[in-house]
Order: sequence, then C-alpha cells, then structure tokens
Amino acid sequence: MDRFTVPLLLRFPAKVPEHLRGGVVALGNFDGVHLGHRHVLRSLAEVANGLPRVVVSFYPHPVRVLRGDREPRALSSLREKRERFGELGIQLLYGIHFTKQFSKVTAPEFIERVLVEALNAKVLVVGEDVAIGHNREGNLAFLKGELPKHGIALHIVPKFLSNGERPSSRRIRQVLGEGDVRSAAALLGAPFTVSARVGHGDKRGQKIGFPTANVMCGGRLLPKRGVYAVRVQLGEGLFDGVANIGVRPTFGGVGERLEVHILHHTFGSLYEKRLHVSFIDRLRDERKFNSLDELTDQIKLDIVDAEARLRDVR
Repeated sequence: MDRFTVPLLLRFPAKVPEHLRGGVVALGNFDGVHLGHRHVLRSLAEVANGLPRVVVSFYPHPVRVLRGDREPRALSSLREKRERFGELGIQLLYGIHFTKQFSKVTAPEFIERVLVEALNAKVLVVGEDVAIGHNREGNLAFLKGELPKHGIALHIVPKFLSNGERPSSRRIRQVLGEGDVRSAAALLGAPFTVSARVGHGDKRGQKIGFPTANVMCGGRLLPKRGVYAVRVQLGEGLFDGVANIGVRPTFGGVGERLEVHILHHTFGSLYEKRLHVSFIDRLRDERKFNSLDELTDQIKLDIVDAEARLRDVR
C-alpha cells in the first residue's frame, strides 16, 4: 500500500481543530469507496484550492437504522475507508452516529449544526441525486436556495458512468454475491479487498503441506463461497495466494471462513498480523472431497491455475 496520511477521525459533535475548519465537504456513506465515490472526491480535490478536504459520513449505514430487515453488509470497514480516503487526500473524516433520533433532523438543522457550526464549511460537493435531512427533504433545489444564506458554495458533480454502468454499492454487493470479483474490481476501481487480522484456525492446511491464514472477517461481506486467486499484502510485502471462502465441507466444518494460502513463501507465526487480501479472480466452487489425497491434488491444481491468472494481471 502506498504511503499516505490517514485522515483525522472525529465524531459529531466533537470540536474540529481550527486548521480543518472552513473546508470543502462531501457527504455520503462511501461504502466501498468505489469509482463513483472516487469521482466525487477527485472533484472535491479540484475545487479545494488549498482548503481542508473533509468527508462527512454516517455510521452505521442509515438503511440499517431505518429498515433493519434490509441491512446491507458493509463493503468496507471504517479502517479501510480511512485508508482509501487518505489515498485520495482527505484530511478529516467527520462521522455522525446515525440513530432514529438523528434521522428526524431537518435539512435546515443539518446545515446549521453540521456544516456551519461544526465545520464552518465553505463548499459542499454533492451528486445530482443528493438528499439530506428528515424524509430526504434537502434535495438539490433546496440546497441551491439554502446554502448561499450561510456563505456556502455548492459544487455539483455530474453522474459518473463506467463502461456505461453507474457504480453503486448495491451493484457491487450483487456481483460479489455471484463470485464475479472481476466485475466488482471494475466498479471499485481496484480489486475488492478485505483487511483483517489472522486468528487461530484448525491447522489442517499445515498438516497437509498447505498452511493457511484464518482471516478474521467478523460480519464483513465476502464474495460467494469458493476458491479465488488473491494478492496478499503483509506489511510492505505483496504476495500471490489462493483463498477459500466457505465452511470446509471435506472436514464437516460449520461457519463461514476466509482462509488464505500464500504461495511459495514461508513465514513465522501470522497470528494477530493484519493481512490485506485482494480478490483477483474466481477459480472454482467450494466442494467436498472424498479423501485428503483428492483434496491435496485439487489444491495443487488450484495453485497452478491461480499463478497463471495472477501472472495475466500483473
């Protein structure tokens, strides 16, 4: 991962340092920080002209609060978002704890409490479908009339298309659910990546000559169960690997896991180390094998297949 400065994280109504007030602000959940989000944040950088660059984001996802039965699983953790914001030059991530009570805040109240009092914003960067405040009353027409009253300029970012398709977190979740990590990468602007620490596993891979790292993903969204060619970042090193997402049916396993075998490298203990696992291509479905020998033979074939596909995308 390239060197960059991770933005300061503050939570509303925390006081913002003076050097980060009076900036250019973008609003959104930014789940996955996909190509559409990056388009907005690059537009923010273009109009910043030396002013602080700020993202205001809600947590948890508003849909989780308002329609809990339809909660979307996150494409990116808060840590991953901050890293990607840092890559794009964002200096402050101002988080707002979204509750049912906060959902009742009107658009004028939001402007006054967040944009004016907390941030002293000078420019608000939004997409054409922006909507803030209770019942999404603060649409584009409202903002055009209201923001000048507070000395805030409005910068509207036109819709962004990638290969004729508008990137969206919903669409990315869909293709990941189908195991189509190539399409996900095209919409994200980079391979779908999970960053998490290594925990203890069953050590079966080590016993058959293919040690795996058990990546502790919690409730994170993962691609469809199966075997994938991956790239793994560990510290400053970048390595090829094969990952399995599933329940380990050959061993009667329960509970979904992400297990990664790093190719042609021997490490000491990886426990508690953080891995960044980037999904490059899908190799096959997860399936149950009749014997350890049959499983071992298939793993060898998976490694050859993964090496070929990873070589094609260097």
